Amino acid sequence: MEITFTQAKKSELKEALSFFKLASHSLSEKKVSQWSYWVDPPEEKINWVKEGFDNGEFFFVSNQSGNKIAMFRLLEKDTLYWDEKGTEKNTRYIHSLVVPPAYSGQGIGKAVMHKIIDQLRQLKIQKLRLDCDGSNQRLCAYYENYGFTYVGKKNTNYAVNNLYEMLLT
Repeated sequence: MEITFTQAKKSELKEALSFFKLASHSLSEKKVSQWSYWVDPPEEKINWVKEGFDNGEFFFVSNQSGNKIAMFRLLEKDTLYWDEKGTEKNTRYIHSLVVPPAYSGQGIGKAVMHKIIDQLRQLKIQKLRLDCDGSNQRLCAYYENYGFTYVGKKNTNYAVNNLYEMLLT
């Protein structure tokens, strides 16, 4: 699958929030109680997304036809979820990998992860970290089967998140 990453523009903020809302509805339909706050996001979450846009951390993923088929945020530091470990050098943090329901089940998430990992390895980045809602056992198993190692938990205002990392070197 050929995909392209494009840094999100500030003018695309509403589209990003729409991706989150679509994901929230899709998860709800699947009886997964994750990301329900994106239906009517609190100011804190909107500001988190705006900060990512301001820092150039959000990316849209397009297919060969130019359709936006996914979105993600890639950070150099993440103290919100990883505390002091969130400042380690040669580490990146992926958040908010969203594939709209219209493209779900086509292996897009896996293709995005492969491409991110390949690019980070070329940059000699040593670790990739992510978190996910610990109550979403299917997603946790997905990341573990993908090769991420569970390394702890983080309580937030919205969930108890499992923390995962993958060594890239």
